[in-house]
Amino acid sequence: MQSCLKSRKFMRSVLSAFVVLPACAPSPFDQALPESPSLIRDLPRYSAPAKPSDLNKQTAEITVTPAGDLALRGALAAALLHNPRLHATAWSPRIEEARRLQAGLAPNPEVGVEFENFAGSGDLSGTDALETTILLSQLIELGGKRDLRVQVAGNAWHVSALDYEARRLDVATETAARFVRVLEIQHRVDFAERAGALAEESRRVIDRRVQIGEVSPIDEIKARLESESARIAADRLKRELDAARRELSAMWDESEPAFGVVLGSLDELVPVPSLLVLADRLEAHPEVLRWVAETERRAAAVKLERAQAVTNINAGLGVRYMNDIDDAVLVGEVSLPIPAFDRNQGGILTARLQAAQAVDEGRASRRALATRLVREHSRLTSAYHEAQSIESTLLPAARDAYKATHRAYEEGKLPYLSVLDAQRTMFETESQRLEALAEYHTALVQVEGLISASLSAIVVDTTNSLPHTGDNP
Repeated sequence: MQSCLKSRKFMRSVLSAFVVLPACAPSPFDQALPESPSLIRDLPRYSAPAKPSDLNKQTAEITVTPAGDLALRGALAAALLHNPRLHATAWSPRIEEARRLQAGLAPNPEVGVEFENFAGSGDLSGTDALETTILLSQLIELGGKRDLRVQVAGNAWHVSALDYEARRLDVATETAARFVRVLEIQHRVDFAERAGALAEESRRVIDRRVQIGEVSPIDEIKARLESESARIAADRLKRELDAARRELSAMWDESEPAFGVVLGSLDELVPVPSLLVLADRLEAHPEVLRWVAETERRAAAVKLERAQAVTNINAGLGVRYMNDIDDAVLVGEVSLPIPAFDRNQGGILTARLQAAQAVDEGRASRRALATRLVREHSRLTSAYHEAQSIESTLLPAARDAYKATHRAYEEGKLPYLSVLDAQRTMFETESQRLEALAEYHTALVQVEGLISASLSAIVVDTTNSLPHTGDNP
């Protein structure tokens, strides 16, 4: 009975020591996601599951397979939901969330048991004079280390979230570029089939005229060669189209395309704003914002390293039970290191150097984006003017020349070779126009990816911002 009372008394003393130890709970993760660029703001956004075990369930819930006629928006939505590289990058913000959770946790308390005054000699032999001490100690961080760790981890999460937005923009840009490629080859296939049909029709006309003796059999051979060349070109383009469709469907992780034709027009041309107007939009690119956030993260890391130089306190409270007097007392201890040698000088210097490095890395990133914009703006401008010139001048002239040559041939004024030359010139001019239009839209996709916005919206904004002049009263 007396032993039981001693045990209860001892346990009450131990519990009282637990009560005075500091409690600590992790802070909730309450940061808002960065806003997506306007170019992809209305498109779906894939997020990695908070628990890895939910991955298969989430994948089944968001499965989107483009089928039938495919518009650009459908291709972008499928790529932004199912692109494998995007899925891999989406884990980074989740990982940083977990790191921030860990950064907000306080150090664990420690428990120690100490035995004194036993197995000695004389009065201290045996365990009659045994003193048993149970000590609970807690590391108390000073200098705001925990808050600074949470801030650095929060900034790291912001950087990873902007990295993910930059990758989303890259995937959308690449998907749009492959979509334009498929659309271009579709037009080329249609054009080649039309050219083949025209060549075949000409061959049949020549065959009839050869049979009645109006033209030389040599013209029949030339017409047959022209028809066969057109058929070979159409077959080659169909194989290119199949490869381009597979490359497009690979953006949403499908090896076999389930869609039919892509919908769209290459004839739509938007006037190209000046380079100065577009350059101002680079500041909204996620890559630029990413380096702003990275600079802030490294500045916070400098503060954290300086806080690491502040010594921490290790405080403990426990219970000591003494057999010889059959009683228990509270004991306490406080210890702290003396910063005689290690004041985290190397850690502070490293963090400061990395913070300075971030400024130059951000500047280099901006310069790389600006250089790409100059190159793509030049491509876009050249293709725009070339397409307009061909449409307004060269193509009408080539079509008129073909019609006139064909009439002259039917009247017996020109040989069939002249018809073939005029037909070939017309086809080459139409092909040149299609090439210029495809070059324009390919460059347009790249420019819009760099400025993170639709070029047509910028043109409208620029037009609306111009001062309106009227007649003076």
